[in-house]
Amino acid sequence: MDDLNRLISRIQPLDISLMEEARNRLNSLTKPQGSLGRLEELAEWLVGVTRQSRPRLGRKVIFTFVADHGIAAEGVSTFPQAVTPQMVYNFLRGGAAINALARNAGAEVVVADFGVAADFGNLPGLVARKVAHGTGAGFAGKRTRRHTLRHRRHGQREHHRRECFGGRIDRRSGRRSHGARHGCR
Repeated sequence: MDDLNRLISRIQPLDISLMEEARNRLNSLTKPQGSLGRLEELAEWLVGVTRQSRPRLGRKVIFTFVADHGIAAEGVSTFPQAVTPQMVYNFLRGGAAINALARNAGAEVVVADFGVAADFGNLPGLVARKVAHGTGAGFAGKRTRRHTLRHRRHGQREHHRRECFGGRIDRRSGRRSHGARHGCR
């Protein structure tokens, strides 16, 4: 919990004045104001978070955390839990919509199992961070505050590993490379 509190204490408020500048810049472009919808909101937010008027994103990573929820047993989910493992394999093969978007953006897709109800063994390219095999059905499910904190901690560690050590996964061998970067411990 100390790691989480330390992380939270480092969060600064958004830079509202820079966000206004970003909004004005977006509105001055040759396009109808607000026509890019949520994308414009995200651009403003990114300026506010990074505190840079023209942020540059070097290394782009899309974290795809997969898990099952037991609510599927209630008949309210579009797809049954059996679809989740198929999606994991598709993510790893590069055949899902998120992979197409990532290729277009020059981003790496990292797939992490946080609680799929199936076992993958030592599947190359999959980051194994299973907290539980899915959740219980309905609102009285087994997901607890402890599970939530473990998920968050695993996500933070995976981000740190990618940020500081490269952590790229060779899609063929499933092995990770770890080239340490300056300023990380």
